[in-house]
Amino acid sequence: MTAGTFTTLADRSARRSGTAEFLRCDLELAKVQEYPAPWEGLHVCTVTVQVVDESSNGKSAYAAPVTVMVNCPPATTAPSGRCAMVAFYATAERIVY
Repeated sequence: MTAGTFTTLADRSARRSGTAEFLRCDLELAKVQEYPAPWEGLHVCTVTVQVVDESSNGKSAYAAPVTVMVNCPPATTAPSGRCAMVAFYATAERIVY
């Protein structure tokens, strides 16, 4: 979303909400199989987000795929006992290390 889009939506009393609907990780993604993670504990997942846009003009819903990269133990840079998101991509050519 750009600043111009935000202004237009604000003028229409618009709001956007999103809910994660589906998740698949690592080996299910072809590009990850071709180019494995550079260290153990880095995972790449695709999250399908169900988005709802509402404004004074009506309501629309759509699904959007977003690639999320998480750093998990045993990576030395991961938080102890949990994962941390390190990046995300929302374009078709999404997986880049």
